Amino acid sequence: MTDEEFGVELAQLVLRRAAASHLVDTLAFVHEVAERLAEDPVFGEFHPVEYIASGHKGRNIRVHGITDVDDADGSLGLVIGKWAEDLPAGTLTTADVSSLTSALESFIDEAVRLRLSERITESNYAHEIARRLGDGDGKISRIRLHVFSNQLLSSRFKEDLRPSIGDIQIERHVWDLRRIKQIYESTREREEVEISLADFGSSGIPCLAASSANDLQSYLCVIDGSLLAKMYERYGSRLLEGNVRSFLGLKGGVNKGIRSTIQDAPNLFFAYNNGIAATASDAEVVRDAGQLRIRRLSDLQIVNGGQTTASILSATKKDGLSLENVSVPMKLTVVKELLAHELVPKIAEYANTQNKVSGADFFANHPFHRKMEEISRRLFVPTKTGVRVQNKWFYERSRGQYQNERLYLTKSKRDAFELEFPPEQVINKTDLAKCDSVWRERPNWVSLGAQKNFLKFADQFSSKDPEISDSEYWVKLSPNYGEHYYQRIIVASILWANAEKLVSAGRGDWYLGDYRAQIVAYALARVFRAARETGGEVDTEKIWKSQAVDAVMSDAILRSAKAMQIVLLSPPAGMKNVSEWAKKDGCWEAAKSTRLDLPPDFRFQLIERGDSRRANAEAKKQGELDDGIALQQQLLALAGSGHFQAMFKWAKTKNALPETSLALVGRASTLQGFISIASEKDWKRLKEIKTICEDQGFRGPL
Repeated sequence: MTDEEFGVELAQLVLRRAAASHLVDTLAFVHEVAERLAEDPVFGEFHPVEYIASGHKGRNIRVHGITDVDDADGSLGLVIGKWAEDLPAGTLTTADVSSLTSALESFIDEAVRLRLSERITESNYAHEIARRLGDGDGKISRIRLHVFSNQLLSSRFKEDLRPSIGDIQIERHVWDLRRIKQIYESTREREEVEISLADFGSSGIPCLAASSANDLQSYLCVIDGSLLAKMYERYGSRLLEGNVRSFLGLKGGVNKGIRSTIQDAPNLFFAYNNGIAATASDAEVVRDAGQLRIRRLSDLQIVNGGQTTASILSATKKDGLSLENVSVPMKLTVVKELLAHELVPKIAEYANTQNKVSGADFFANHPFHRKMEEISRRLFVPTKTGVRVQNKWFYERSRGQYQNERLYLTKSKRDAFELEFPPEQVINKTDLAKCDSVWRERPNWVSLGAQKNFLKFADQFSSKDPEISDSEYWVKLSPNYGEHYYQRIIVASILWANAEKLVSAGRGDWYLGDYRAQIVAYALARVFRAARETGGEVDTEKIWKSQAVDAVMSDAILRSAKAMQIVLLSPPAGMKNVSEWAKKDGCWEAAKSTRLDLPPDFRFQLIERGDSRRANAEAKKQGELDDGIALQQQLLALAGSGHFQAMFKWAKTKNALPETSLALVGRASTLQGFISIASEKDWKRLKEIKTICEDQGFRGPL
């Protein structure tokens, strides 16, 4: 796809989003790109902001979005967009970039020096960030300026280092059409970091080749503490594997033991510290005077040791300690790019055993997502009036999956794809978690942000019994997460979109213009709560069948949204931060105690709780039946591939299984024998035996 073709494609995405979310094109563009960048460490959790003002001596101040402070490296993001309606969009000049950058830097400077927060209404999220900057919030040490444009950056543009503002480092990232296109076309969810160690004055990292396989190469390394600190200072949490970054961000804090070792016994740091584990997609390794050295790294990701890395940088930056004589052990695994998406999270999981990271942190690869994806690809939406072709909702198991699947289709195939999966009927895994939390009356979780809510949502799939593995626990839970559950999530998504439109339409009337996501989350949760207070449940089947929200339900949501805005903008004495208030249990308690004046016909939107329970019970039975069929299909495919035949030979040679288990594997080693296994109990046993063999070292045929 050419840049020009992608520009047209991007314009269609922006126009759809503008119409669906009641946004002007520039803000729709910023939302579109920010959503795609959400899991890139250089970006992060995005909050839409619309703030335009005239500052000191008439200078222009403009912000279109803010990303959360990253606890891992103290970074904050400010976003501004430039949208060109005419296509092709033309050139983003150096003067354009300078003007957009200046608008963001003026916001920072006036917030730090001139108490900008006092000139911003408290209902605007920009007020909170300006106040934190003005108060000298020590958590913010770096600000990333993100300039979005659908134009092509001029070849004459030269990136420069931005001067600090106060004690805050400033760095700039320009996302022009070509760079945005690379993100959309990439199957990965983050931009790779290319590191030349010469840029840090290093001759390379000494290493020993430890082991190798077709797609993996491992090295044992010794990295200077000063080099590690410099790399982390330059790239920040971009060097932390996503799940480890989330874990570090939630736990926070600097290790005092690391600090005291650096201060009192730096030469013993190597002996005392467990070091770091890292992965890379490529490494340039040379032999220098008989010693192997790593000179260049592609996509370096620290999968264990994020706390060590952050603490070393803190020791030198904040405490002024010398890193001379500080050496850090490092295990580096070079994983080929094609396998990185699958293997890096596993390496991260197995590396994190000293400070155990919850299995929920690695939930992105859980079979739950594959099940939701499978349901979404086969479950038709009920036919709408006037629409001849039935369609489906598309579940994105990985970010950008929908766009990637349609990007290179011919026009006729793309049209057919969009008929089957309309662009407005896409839901991703963090959206699903958000909808689940709202349904379960956890709007305060949703207010934590997409990633932290996702971790809390994922925790329900982690076994709390040390005798039961997460895999075994999922087998028990799985029947509860079938078509009925998926339909309920889609209904919650439909209600969410409806609530967003209602809130946006209230701008200039009752809606004060910010915290829309929090208002929507609380409004929907409060409506679900109101239904349960009457002994009923919202009739999700009715909404699923119509794929729409009727006037009565819309009225109920609107009334709830107005009431919830008052709750959110009324934090208790001593708390000024609205977004922090929204995250508290106390905020939801206040919301629950707020009386809702619901429309008289609201009761017709509900079903009796007994009917709801019976429907859930029937859905679970159907889920058990579906899981049995899915298990049989999975095992049949393994039998056909020769997997059980190889397992039988391996187990017999190793004497790894008791006779009864070996006999069952023997039956499954041929297609005819597998078909003779008619009991679901035996299918489950066969799967358990497969896990036992793999735990003992068996690897099936590739």
